This record gives sequence, structure tokens and C-alpha cells, in this order.
Amino acid sequence: MVQAIDHVADGVWLVTGTDVNWVLVADGDQVTLVDTGEPRDLPRVLSSLKRIGRALGDVAAVVLTHAHPDHIGAAERLRADSGIPVRLLDAEAPHARGQIIEEASKLQVLRAAWRPQVLLWVLRILRAGATRVERLTEVKPFEAGSGPLDVPGRLVPVPTPGHTSGHCAFHLPERGVLIAGDALITAHPAGRTTGPQLCPRMFNHDEAAALASLQALAGLSADMVLPGHGPVYRGSPASAVERAVAAHRQR
Repeated sequence: MVQAIDHVADGVWLVTGTDVNWVLVADGDQVTLVDTGEPRDLPRVLSSLKRIGRALGDVAAVVLTHAHPDHIGAAERLRADSGIPVRLLDAEAPHARGQIIEEASKLQVLRAAWRPQVLLWVLRILRAGATRVERLTEVKPFEAGSGPLDVPGRLVPVPTPGHTSGHCAFHLPERGVLIAGDALITAHPAGRTTGPQLCPRMFNHDEAAALASLQALAGLSADMVLPGHGPVYRGSPASAVERAVAAHRQR
């Protein structure tokens, strides 16, 4: 059921669901699930765990980069049915609860759907439950600058506001990995280019802030960048940011 799974580093896998990625970070017998795909991607999440020899009972925490439907996915079901705590930056908690909504409007998406590739993407995410997301009723937020999270893999939060107000990337310095979420992607069905870039403009709550937040990633030490959409970028965050800034100038 998994479209693609890439073992990118020791104990780290990038998994592609319905045009969106999640990340599995294993530490001993436990796993952190970073993002959960679309609402109906849960069977694919479970399949990805099986593919790496793990099960749902091994997941000690769900950590969210942000609360868009294609990343928050089945997080509430995992929390309510399996008791798995859901962690995210405190600034993103109101979005996760549905107290505020920061996402592209239906009209914005429809205006781009004249392109066949985008229309097919819209149909795929509708089938995957994009309009039926369950907002979280309980979260365990963390503060910016609070240090590594007490979850498997000891992810280090890197606040990157812009795509949403509380978007957060995660650094795994000992494994040479940066989980960028939607702060920096490498492809999107609604976009026109491939390679490091910002999400298409309509998906960014604050485009200027999203561009500025790239600099929070540039100085991090890593051998690869795991985007929220598109394949892994094998190279330093600095080089990925340089390419993303150049791509932004050409928009």
C-alpha cells in the first residue's frame, strides 16, 4: 500500500503516501512518526511500519511539522484510539485544534485545477479524505528553544513560520538528517518545477516569512533534507536553501 519508502539514514525512513511524505524515526524498540499523511493514509502508515519491521504499538509519539490536512491526517485517530501523544510547536496548536485555519482556499485550488496534473492531484487528495480531516482535541505542545524533544530520535525543533504560523522543521544532527516538512519541498503536483523550493504560493500563509525561515535551515549540519513533498534532497541544507531561494526569484 505504500507508494515509496526510502531508507535515508540509520533508523530514518522517508515514506510517500498520497502526494505527501511522512518520516519514521526508530530509536531502539520505539518509533517517532513525523506527520501522518492524508486522513485516509492511515493504512499506508501502518504498512510503512510493517515494512520496517515495526508495528503501531512501537510508535511512542506523533510529531507534526504543521496542521494542514495532508500532514495532520490520522493524528487524532492515533491519539484517541491508541493513546499516542501528539507533539507540535505551541504556535501551531490553535491550527491543529481548528481554532484557526491557515490553508489554501477551495477557490485558490480550483483556479489552478485547469492544469490536468493539478486536477488529478485534487481528485487524489479528495479520495484520500482531504476535506474530512479530524482536528485534534488534545495535543502536547512544546516551546521554541526548548531543546531536543523527549521522543525517540531526540528530534531538535527548528521553528520555520511562514507556510503556517507555527510550522516547525526537525533536525537529527547525529544522523545527518533535516526533516524540513513544508518549509522546503522538492516537488508538488500544483507546482511547475522540481528541486528545492518553497511550496506553491497559495499554500503559504505568509510567503515573506516562509522565505525568511529558510535561513533557519541553512546553517544546520546535515547530509540530506527530507521534504514534506517530493523526493529526498541529498546534500546540505545550505545548498538546498540556496537553490530554493534561486527558484523563488525565478517565480
